[in-house]
Amino acid sequence: MKNELGISTSLPAGEQCFHLYGEGADLLITCPGPEPELCARHTGKANRVFLLRVPEIDGQMPGSWHSAIPPQWHDVTLAQARDLLPGMGVLHYTPASRLFPSIFAPLLARLRPLPQTPPAKSLWLPEPENALIIPELAHAAKDLGYTSRRLPANLAQQELCRLLDQERPSLFLSVNFHGLDPYGENQALLQAAGVPVAVWCVDNPLHLLTNQKNQLWKSLPLFVTDDWFVEPLRALGADARHLPLAASRRVFPPGAPCPTGEDLTFVGRSAFPDRDRFFAACRVPRELAEEAAKLPGREAHFGWWRAKLHDHALWPGNEVRVLGLGAETASAAWRQACLAALAKETDLTIVGDEQWQTLLPGAKILPPVDYYAGLAETYRRASFSLNLTSLLLPHGLTQRHFDVWACGGFLLTDDTPGMKIFPQELARAVTFASPSEAAKLLRSLAADPGGKEELRRAWQEHVVAEHSYSARLRNILAESR
Repeated sequence: MKNELGISTSLPAGEQCFHLYGEGADLLITCPGPEPELCARHTGKANRVFLLRVPEIDGQMPGSWHSAIPPQWHDVTLAQARDLLPGMGVLHYTPASRLFPSIFAPLLARLRPLPQTPPAKSLWLPEPENALIIPELAHAAKDLGYTSRRLPANLAQQELCRLLDQERPSLFLSVNFHGLDPYGENQALLQAAGVPVAVWCVDNPLHLLTNQKNQLWKSLPLFVTDDWFVEPLRALGADARHLPLAASRRVFPPGAPCPTGEDLTFVGRSAFPDRDRFFAACRVPRELAEEAAKLPGREAHFGWWRAKLHDHALWPGNEVRVLGLGAETASAAWRQACLAALAKETDLTIVGDEQWQTLLPGAKILPPVDYYAGLAETYRRASFSLNLTSLLLPHGLTQRHFDVWACGGFLLTDDTPGMKIFPQELARAVTFASPSEAAKLLRSLAADPGGKEELRRAWQEHVVAEHSYSARLRNILAESR
């Protein structure tokens, strides 16, 4: 049969497929599985047996299945089943949670007694190891008068239930869907407990959605840092809103202004993190790869690949990763071409992993620095810092667009539509479309130290005043109630 995402799957059979929740004189069966007669053996001494009728399942079952359902069972709709719970035993066909999670995750969440704890002025933040953004959001929560609780990225249901018995937070904020399982069970538990849930996608959201196997995420406020994704996400049924990245004064506090020399520093990885695993099953059409390689600047971004491969589904499934592989390959080529050209025209230093030594032989390479312990000083010591935005984000901005200015550095950046959130007189003064433009811009600014310092100060004042994580969190809280 086909599941709720339209993907063909099988219905496992056997005693082990059923789980009994609670007890009572009456019994609700969520789904009898492929063998209703086997399910009937589990009804025990129930006074009355209610059968949830799910049209999406019933319509795919053969006549023999329907005739095998005991006539004494009482059919109920999903709305009626919700009214019956809790208060009776529930016999759940566990594979149904993977077939139609958007139906069964919220239903099973109602089996859990509502927490009696009063709402707390707190923010729950699931985070993976070495996560960015989470410390900034925790600081922002404190600034707004909220406590914060950091949770595991792979949050187990049992742990979530235990936490809900302790407190009911003001918001469960998931960055990149951390803390929310693929089948929506944690989301359903939180919403059943009356906890608002929001997701902030700080990477390509369509890549992140390949791990979501349910429809429930469409009911959440979904914030994206790149406004290009708002329209395609809304076309999928999502409640998508644009919310750019920001700067943290605690992590990147204002310091001494950068030097007045002509040196240029680029801080960044040589490749998409975990790239080979993520794109393992993807193949980009050769003719498109060749066409993309001939395009100038940032033209072969994710949106270009979407236009060329419009028959690839954005969700569900992994077809969208083919678009991502095309954009990532073009991005790596753009980044490498820029750095190679600038290494010849400027005093360029690259701060990053060892693979840069292979990609750019002879370039000045320094080891990575810790984002929270040394990066601000790296930006301050450089006369100019360089940003090259990933082509996975057609209108994107990076943390450099905020962090460099906040701490006292000076940023030169490739031009993207995302720069429209800044005053245009400031944006035009620091953007370039090619490596030669970047080198020319650097020399022009270095030749006018007073003008450069005036521009740096204007950028710093704007970023610190208008683009804080406290302001971003205030926005999320207001739009997630």
